[in-house]
Amino acid sequence: MLFNLFKKKEDPSPFTDKTFTSLEAKKRACLALAKQDESVIFIAWFTQTANSFRELFVANQLPEDRIAEVKNLHSAKINQHRPVFLEHFPLHAKEAELVKNWDAKQIDVYNSLDEGLFKYFGGDRILALMKQMGVKEDEVIEHAMINKSIRTAQDKIAEKVSMEKTAQSQTEWMEKNMG
Repeated sequence: MLFNLFKKKEDPSPFTDKTFTSLEAKKRACLALAKQDESVIFIAWFTQTANSFRELFVANQLPEDRIAEVKNLHSAKINQHRPVFLEHFPLHAKEAELVKNWDAKQIDVYNSLDEGLFKYFGGDRILALMKQMGVKEDEVIEHAMINKSIRTAQDKIAEKVSMEKTAQSQTEWMEKNMG
């Protein structure tokens, strides 16, 4: 037991973030993934996100039933598909509770720097820095540091929210619950 004292603790979270500079770039990446891998089911936490992606899929001749909203999600559907989240829920505890019994070892979350969660924590400053570094709009940013930063942001949000108010979008949720 003493030998584990200095061992790095591993994050049990199965979430891996794939972050894009814009919502449009994220949508293009989701369309490409949907066409490439029919086993993927895209999961939205918020109604507005689900509706937006359903419209996108219909416009691109993809089945809209590949978009699932968390409130209507059935575990049987997850077992048959590879889950990909279309956004984070601002409170990590809700995400962890939802996926705790899933078999998935890794669950991708597609984000964009212009979403409510990122806007609240300075996504526009990160975007400006990324543009200076020459990151292209359709380039995905994927790094353990980003995963950790998002988790830290969710923990800060959880400290401030005592009574959660529901919302139709991530941006609305941030406005209602964070001011």
